[in-house]
Formats: sequence, structure tokens, C-alpha cells
Amino acid sequence: MGLILVPAPLHKVVLCSDLVKGEVVLGVRPALPVEGVQVILGNELAGGRIWADSQLSLAVNNTSSVNKVEIEGRDHPQVFPACAVTRAQACVNQNKLEEEKVPLNVVLPLPAFPFSVSRSVLIKEQQNDPNLVEVFQQVRPAGEMESVAHGYFLEEGMLVRKWLPQGNRFVGDARFQIVVPKKLRDGILSTAHDMVAGHLGVKKTYDKILRYFYWPCLKKDISAYIRTCHTCQLTGKPNQSIKPAPLHPIPAVGQPFEHLQIDCVGPLPKSKTGSMYLFTVMCQTTRYPAAYPLRNITTKSVMKALTQFISVFGIPKVIQSDQGTNFTSGLFAKMLNKLCITHVQSTAYHPESQGAIERFHQTLKSLLRSYCTELGRDWEEGLPWLLLAAQGVTQESTGFSPNDLVFGHTVRGPLAVLHADWKQSPPPTKLTDYVNGFKRRLYEAGKLARTNLENSQEKMKKLYDHRAEVHVFSRGDQVLALLPVVGSPFQAKFSGPYSVLRQVSSINYLISTPDRRRSTQLCHVNMLKPYFLRSTTEQTKPVALVASLGVVSPSLGKESGEEPVYTPDDCVMQGRLKNSESLNDLDRLLDHLPDNKKQELSNLILSFPVLFSDTPTQTHLLEHDIEVGDAEPIRQRFYRFSQEKRTQLESEVNYMLENNIAEPSCSSWASPCVLVSKPDQTFRPCTDFRKVNNVTKPDSFPLPRIEDCVDQVGSAKFVSKFDLLKGYWQVPLSKRARDIAAFITPSGLYSYNVMPFGLRNAPATFQRLMNKVVAGLE
Repeated sequence: MGLILVPAPLHKVVLCSDLVKGEVVLGVRPALPVEGVQVILGNELAGGRIWADSQLSLAVNNTSSVNKVEIEGRDHPQVFPACAVTRAQACVNQNKLEEEKVPLNVVLPLPAFPFSVSRSVLIKEQQNDPNLVEVFQQVRPAGEMESVAHGYFLEEGMLVRKWLPQGNRFVGDARFQIVVPKKLRDGILSTAHDMVAGHLGVKKTYDKILRYFYWPCLKKDISAYIRTCHTCQLTGKPNQSIKPAPLHPIPAVGQPFEHLQIDCVGPLPKSKTGSMYLFTVMCQTTRYPAAYPLRNITTKSVMKALTQFISVFGIPKVIQSDQGTNFTSGLFAKMLNKLCITHVQSTAYHPESQGAIERFHQTLKSLLRSYCTELGRDWEEGLPWLLLAAQGVTQESTGFSPNDLVFGHTVRGPLAVLHADWKQSPPPTKLTDYVNGFKRRLYEAGKLARTNLENSQEKMKKLYDHRAEVHVFSRGDQVLALLPVVGSPFQAKFSGPYSVLRQVSSINYLISTPDRRRSTQLCHVNMLKPYFLRSTTEQTKPVALVASLGVVSPSLGKESGEEPVYTPDDCVMQGRLKNSESLNDLDRLLDHLPDNKKQELSNLILSFPVLFSDTPTQTHLLEHDIEVGDAEPIRQRFYRFSQEKRTQLESEVNYMLENNIAEPSCSSWASPCVLVSKPDQTFRPCTDFRKVNNVTKPDSFPLPRIEDCVDQVGSAKFVSKFDLLKGYWQVPLSKRARDIAAFITPSGLYSYNVMPFGLRNAPATFQRLMNKVVAGLE
């Protein structure tokens, strides 16, 4: 029987039942195919309320159906009626149940703002802050707010600062920053740096705050806050690394096998005998290696292998190992104590102290891998032969092979066997002559090997110390230690802060670790970094703002290996000024000078107003020409820019068109234009003239040497500095040069009317002009 579609009009009704109560949309029919049923509800309305509490049941309509079920149950007892719930229905029902179970104590992942301050409280704190006294003295009248590029103003009693990030050519509106008093600065810093702010670095945090707030020495305070941030000190930054301490080479002195280094390697692929590990031993003086396969690396297994080595080469004076449990156990210590052997342990997680044997592990693994790959045999079978090969190879740092330094002669290997078959053996030597020669050769080889090793270590230390830095901690200093993660011994992170208990050696410190299993920990200095505590009682002296023209404060200095933070003066932070604005505010800019010098300099500047225009003028003394000979015109496509840089480029082009620096062109030449960032965060438009420069004939006019210029002013008490307003743009171009120096942008093709940056002979032309200007001033 197929399905029949019956049309039904839809009506919105209010339904009241045990399952559904409320307004629903129903399809209305004169009658339903099931007798006694008035309303049929779909699963989307009542399914969740039925299936959640459904029992094993059978819906029947008449007596015949009931009798049929009873007969089938009697004849087929393994068959029973049940309500089937599909997986999709079960998933929908479960989701509805979970949505209904909404916990009452829901915690939203939003940061708790550090403070809530009203506007009236802010104004009161500004007026009571002694650090802002000098700022209040520089407040300008409200009527000047639109006419000046920067300055301090009062908005209904609240101190604000008008600021253009990039001077008068900044794209966008000026920013009005609230000047924050000292008591509220920590809250601003916490909001901009901590929690969901991401713990960004100094520059990004500085840019974020500068959009809305300002106070004197803002960048210095941000640097100090981030330097003492607990989270930042623990996690560190990807681009910041702690410089290691200077290298301390292990002295190679003494007789062979007096000082041994031991370690374990593995697990390796199980060999035929069940071995999965290697116990390695190396003589520190001769670099003689040995390796013993082991099934496990328990203390007993290690002691048995070490006994085999001692039975051949004698009892050493010193054994050096890491802090593995098999080397730090009481049984191992008891054995060394009985043999009068001093046990030296390297600091945890610092394998560099056992660099010789660790480097041998790398070589041995490579030899085993090559052996198994080439011959397809078990690695334990080839271990003796590979050790023979490693012991007979010249060691780079000593200049001799380990066999030469131990046995005093070249051990016979496969090549020696082949050599003996082809060459007649020398006549036998007398026993006394052999013994005397053997002693002499062994003594000379050992002496020379120690000299070579010292030279090699000295060279390595010199190269290593280029990036090293001396770290010294005192007792009681707070440090962060690079320690393994609890439960994950192969992962490590900085933990702490911990206190330094004492300095064990020049590079090892004992620190207190009360939160770990061992209450004290011996750490290498490279595993430690200083922890900076945030002072809550620090008092900042009032800052006097001194106006200066383009002067940047010196570095605040490096502290604890961090990069220095440069704090610009207030006038630099206020962006570039037009010359006209500087002239209008000349008296305030010269307040740092004595009154007589201030008046003298002011009169001199105002006597030549034509020299201080806002746009560059052009000289009549010379013009720049470009000689390319018979070269064909060079045409290039424009470079792609981001939307932000494209807007900047269009602004620069409009500026050049408005001031007759450039003009639209129909030239056959075209060089792409680029934007170069300047120290004051503005952009300088430059053109990529590399292909044009390749065909340009050079100008050999001499340029002065910087050493000669320094010598000329070295003995002077005062030095005058003159900065030309876009000096290159004050030199006009010849008609031929204008066509050749055409530049292309996404918006069109233009030609320079003045000498642009990037031309091959531009420095020579500009130097020729300067020589004419200053001629006769010596």
C-alpha cells in the first residue's frame, strides 16, 4: 500500500493537554484515519516527553489485535513487543534533556575588571596627583583644541591629551587620551596586559594603552610591569631566550682510566639474547669507549658490567654519571665506597657536563643503524666490531685514536690485515728496544693529546662564549628553575619562584623547592633565571616635561639580560610638527635655554622665515640628470600592497601631486613604488630603481669619509646640526630624467619633478650641491 498525500489547511490554535500546552500550528481535517484519536502530535512536539519515560508496551486498537498478540506470545515466547527508538531520536531526546538541566551556578569566562572608578573620582585623583603638576601647567585653552596637532586640555574638568600618532599627515582623527593619575595606573596596566588581554609584550601593550590613555613615562612603567608579571616570567616569550653562562671545559688531566664517565642508552630493539640497553663507559683522558649490552638497567646489571670494565682497565679514582636512579641508589654507592671511588654527579637535566659520552652515543647509534641496514643482522652481533672501529679512529679533539693513547701502538684491524698481506713484515724487534720505544711513544702521545685537547677546548669556549653571559645569584635571591613537569619526566617548564640556598660552584646552585618531592635541588646556572618581584610601595618622583626637537632619551639600560627599553621624549610621542606650528610655539620650545640665548636664537630663526616652510622648495644651483645611453625603456608592473599601506601610498602620492613634487606621466619608463618605514613610525615613499640603475652611467663625484668628518668636529666645543626638509626633493630633475624616473602605483603612472630617493647618482648630486652651499665656510 503506497503513501497518500492529503492536503490540510493550517491553523494556529491554543492546545491544552498533558503533553503540550501553548500555541501550536495544526493541520485540520474533517476526520482522522484512526478511530478515537482527535489530535496527532509529532515527535518534535511530544517526542521528548514520551520516549524519555517509554516502557515496553504495544499500542492496540481492537480486541482482535490483542488476541493475535497473545497467540503469537504463546507460540513464539522469544518474540516480544517493544517500542523502537532510532539513534537520531535518542540523540535529539538526550540533547533536550541536557538543555533542560541548566546548572544554577554558571561561571561566565569573563575577566573581573580590576576597579570601577567614576568620572568625579578620576578628576579628583588627577588634581591631587603631584606627578601631574607639570602637565596641568601646560594645559591649553579649549579654543585651541581644533587648531593644534597636540596638547593638553580640560574637558569638563577632566585632563585629556590630544595626540596625532603620525603628525598632521596621519590618516584618521586625532586621539583624545585620558591622562591617568598614579593611583589608577596599575588598574589600567592590568586590564591591558593580564587575563584575557593575552600577556602581550611591551610594544603591543604600549600601543593598546596609547589609544585611550596616557601618563608621563608610560612605556617605562609598562616595561617594569611586564618584567615583573608572574605569568610572563613563567611562560616566557617565543623570541626571548636566556643567554647561557660561559663554558667551563672539563680539564683532561691525569692518567688513563683515572676518571670515567658512565651512562646508559636505550631502550633499543630487542636483540636475539633479549638485550635492550647499552651500558657505556668512556675514559675522560683518552676518550676510550666501551659498551656492554644489558637486558635491563637496574643497579645490579650496571654493577656487573662496570666490574667487567674494571677487571680489564683497573679501578678508577673518579666515576662521573647523571642522576639516574641506578646510579644514585644505595647499593651503587656502597660498591663505590668499598672500591674507594669518588662519585661525581652532573646536575639534573644538564647533559652538557657529560658531553663526551653523550656525543659518543650519537656516533654509536649511527654505527648500529648502518650495520643493521646494510647486513640485516642483529645489532648485538655487530657491537664488538663497531667498537673496534670507533676505538681506532682519530679523535678530533686529541689528535690521536683512543687505541693509540691506551696501547701505545696501532691496533690491528681489517685494513692492517690487508696491508700485511701485500707488504712484507719488518724484522722482529728486541724486547728491550720495544719496551723503551713503547714507553717513549706512549708518553709523547699522551702529552701531545692533552695539548691538542686543551687547544680544542679553548677554541670551543671562545666560540661558545660569544653568545654567553655571566649569571651570578646570591643567597636569598628569587629564581625560576627549569624543572620536569610532575608526572611527565620528559617535559620541563619553569617553576617557582624558589630561593637560592647557596652557591655550590661557579655554575651550580642549591635552591629550595618546598613544593616538590625533594626539598632542595642542585641546578646548573643555565636552568635558572631571575624572578622579579613587583614592588607595591614604589614611589615615583614627579616628572618635569621638557620640550625638545626630535631628541630621544638614552636607553634605560639592560636589566637581567632583557632588551633595553627606549622611552621617547614627550615631543617625539606627539608626532611630527609642521615648521609653521613650531614657529608659532617657538618660545615654549626654547624654554630650556637661558633668556638671552633664547631671544638671540628666536630672532635669528624669525629673520629667515622662507627657510622654514612646510613644503620643500627647489634650488636653482643645479639639477639632476640621468644618462642611460642607448638603453631601451624599462617598464615594470606595480607592487601589491595591503589595504592599509595602499591608503598610505595614495596619501603620499596626493601629497606629492599637491606640492608639485610629482605629476601624472605618459612616460615609457615605469619603476614600482614602495613604502619604507621611518624611525618616527611614518612612511617614506621610495621607488625601486634597481633596473634603471643597472643601465645608468655612474657619477664619480667624491663623497666624504665619515672618519674625516668626525676628525673635523672632534675638537669643537659646540656642533651645529642642520636638517634639510626632504633634501633630495629640493633638487629638480632635468626633462630627460623626469621621463626615466617615472614610477607606477596601483592608482596610476607618475613622474618625479625632483630628485627621488634610490637613484644611482643621487648621493653624488646632493653632495655636489652641499659643497656649493658650504663653500667658503671653513
